[in-house]
Amino acid sequence: MQSHINHLNLFMKNILLSAFTLLLAFQVQAQSADAIIAKHLAAVGADNWSKVEAVKMEAVVSSQAAPGMDIPLTMTIVNNKAARIDVTVMGMTQSSCVNGETGWSNNPFMGQTDAEPITADQAKSMKDMTDLSGPLFGYNEKGYNVEYVGTEDVDGVEAHKIKVVMSPTKTQYSLIDPESYYEIKTVTVEKVDGQEVEASSTFSDFKKVEGITFPFAIEQNNPMMGSTVTKMSNITVNPVVDMNIFKMPAK
Repeated sequence: MQSHINHLNLFMKNILLSAFTLLLAFQVQAQSADAIIAKHLAAVGADNWSKVEAVKMEAVVSSQAAPGMDIPLTMTIVNNKAARIDVTVMGMTQSSCVNGETGWSNNPFMGQTDAEPITADQAKSMKDMTDLSGPLFGYNEKGYNVEYVGTEDVDGVEAHKIKVVMSPTKTQYSLIDPESYYEIKTVTVEKVDGQEVEASSTFSDFKKVEGITFPFAIEQNNPMMGSTVTKMSNITVNPVVDMNIFKMPAK
């Protein structure tokens, strides 16, 4: 009988030790994620985001789908409210917009000259763009779960990899340079209209505007759009924005 009790006590001690070790591992991971994110936010001047109400970006895009062409792009974002992207090619402008919970788009290159509402999933996905500060800034307040998941090679840099669960249908992996603590790549896995889509963005050519570090070069890979390279020509912080530009044009 005493032998059985001793075995049971040993078994319970092993269970408790395993549980403690697992809990400690989770705590170390959380602390690592918190510490890395804190250094990242300090490096990019994230405290200045509290002063930002809107941003306007002007850029030129080169696309795998349109080789040899430099495509002008303008993006206007009002923090946590609305975003609009305009792309002009051969005198025609394609626009995509989200305003609150709804959005619209047109596509004159496919014969859709009138603006049409986008789906609820598309609007939800695009709405994340209106969070100018990004998911790592104030992630606790935003209800996101973060986890340090090791390192990953990004063009020869062993970057810290942070998993950010933003919702049941969207997860972002942020890869952070261990020297500069800039975010040099993101990989987003998201379910939109019933399909899981994975897209990546690689960032470079970092410059400060109004105390905040922005990437002025972005290479994006999306299975629906192929590869694109966006080079910023100008970023304006707190421009005057007419909110009427986000309303869907009448047919």
